[in-house]
Amino acid sequence: MSRRVSACPHCATADEQPLVCDRCGWRWYANPKPAAAVLLERDAEGSDPSILLLRRAVEPGFGAWDLPAGYLDPGESFEAAALRETREEAGIDVKLVGLAGVYHSPAGNAVTAVFRARAFEARPSVQLDFESSDHAWVARSTIRAWLPRIAFPSMAAAIADWAAGRLGGPRPDDP
Repeated sequence: MSRRVSACPHCATADEQPLVCDRCGWRWYANPKPAAAVLLERDAEGSDPSILLLRRAVEPGFGAWDLPAGYLDPGESFEAAALRETREEAGIDVKLVGLAGVYHSPAGNAVTAVFRARAFEARPSVQLDFESSDHAWVARSTIRAWLPRIAFPSMAAAIADWAAGRLGGPRPDDP
């Protein structure tokens, strides 16, 4: 049985987005949304660097892990969004050191530029906002075990690429 809706994904205007499912809360945007994420690197004792992961306290992905990330504000660059999101979600000011890659999320209808970054402080104190409930510094050597816990496949791909040293180029399985 079908029912009428006020707007379909094709016809939805900007002020009607996102369309939200009444049952599960899934959100759908009519156009791909640009987003930025940060692989915040920290040198560990020895040669096994780590990255910061945040446990999501909001949907989508409640309880799963993610990078500091979010959608661009109107008129904002990918770089500015990456800096802002890291400051907002983790309370850390960072310097971007390179573009790790660009990742598409068909389910979220988003395109995310993922940057490598370093904190200005050697051992930054993480101060979470309302979107996160916990944080972890995850060593490169343990990334594989963490991948099933990552909230979004596109961010799991970015993290896996970082762990494998694949940065800035097409993924092996992409055309």
